[in-house]
Amino acid sequence: MNEAQAAFTDEELTAYLDGEADAALRDRVELALTSDAALAQRLQALDLPVAALRDAFSPEALGAPQMPETLIPAPRETRTPLRLVAGLALAFGLGVLSTYLLQPGPQPVKAPGWKAVVASYQSLYITDTVANAKQSPDAAAEVLAGFGSGHGVDLSPAQTVAGLEFKRAQLLGFKGKPLLQMAYLGPDGVPVAFCITRSSGDDKPMQSEVLAGMAAASWVSDGVGYLVIGGQDQGFVDAVAEDIRGKLG
Repeated sequence: MNEAQAAFTDEELTAYLDGEADAALRDRVELALTSDAALAQRLQALDLPVAALRDAFSPEALGAPQMPETLIPAPRETRTPLRLVAGLALAFGLGVLSTYLLQPGPQPVKAPGWKAVVASYQSLYITDTVANAKQSPDAAAEVLAGFGSGHGVDLSPAQTVAGLEFKRAQLLGFKGKPLLQMAYLGPDGVPVAFCITRSSGDDKPMQSEVLAGMAAASWVSDGVGYLVIGGQDQGFVDAVAEDIRGKLG
């Protein structure tokens, strides 16, 4: 800070900016400004947008309820001290900054797992979808044998399940991995599916689930995931899953 700047306190400069300086102080500041660029920068730093700050702290901007007219004080010819406004601005700015920093960032969208994708696909099935499926026993056996040999499981026993009519076996895929679907027709024409795919997780006992609004039961064994899904009868689906799991060993 040079001698010209040092000649003025912050209070004097803010008084000048607020139009409250007497004639002598105003003349001294304006004379110094003609030769001191640093003083001009100091004034600019002190020159806060008072009107904008007042607007920011207005009841309308802050969402405060409208004050009844009977409680609104009569206007007075007063001027808010610039230092008070600056303090409010600093507090307001820090509040906004802390709120921004504390807000959680965008959460990564988790991709749906294979069971959710199967459920979404199964939800499109109606009775006719499965009832009209035609596949010869030999074709079904070939699909089951091809998938089973690559996953170390014999799926042929799953063609006979109490309460279900086996209709078709088809090979699908999920994220580059084979996924087998065995389609059945259940009581009252309800489509039921038994799906199998490779799983990298640990073995898990059978658990009941609701997927896409349908009753489901799933388990993991020896690196293979299994899912039975269809209809809304959770007890029936659990019984089917237990039957299939027992057949597969």
